[in-house]
Amino acid sequence: VQQLRDLGILVAEDLSWSPHINTIAKKARQKASWVFSVFKTRSASIMLTLYKSMVRSLVEYCCPLWHPSKISDIQELESFQKIFISRIVRMSNYHYWDQLVKLSLMSLQRRRERYIILHTWKIIHGTTSNDLDIKFVSRPRLGNLAIIPPKRPKQFHC
Repeated sequence: VQQLRDLGILVAEDLSWSPHINTIAKKARQKASWVFSVFKTRSASIMLTLYKSMVRSLVEYCCPLWHPSKISDIQELESFQKIFISRIVRMSNYHYWDQLVKLSLMSLQRRRERYIILHTWKIIHGTTSNDLDIKFVSRPRLGNLAIIPPKRPKQFHC
């Protein structure tokens, strides 16, 4: 088996997320193309609503799980957002980072980092489950230390 799909998340045999990232980036580009073909308006408010609800939601599903570490994967994900927002009225003349500021958006990388931080905070404060049994040690001068348990081999019982 080269790849495994579970709950819509694709994991490669080498445990990389690149196939999943390529798949969702392709789906996001297809959805963005559909939005631009169906809706003729390019007003910021309408395009942002469509983008957030129909395109960005595809890319952010379970993103704390598959958060990319390869620069090429990060750029792959940012590329379709760059293209989408550059097609909004009066945005094509600005640099990507200026477009994000003008539209009150964050980069997708920043949003994923934010989700991870929020999820970690929820684990620390007990408002969500800690399925991985991560331990947190409070150190007065250095803050919290996360202790992640080592990977345990599966034991099969007959």
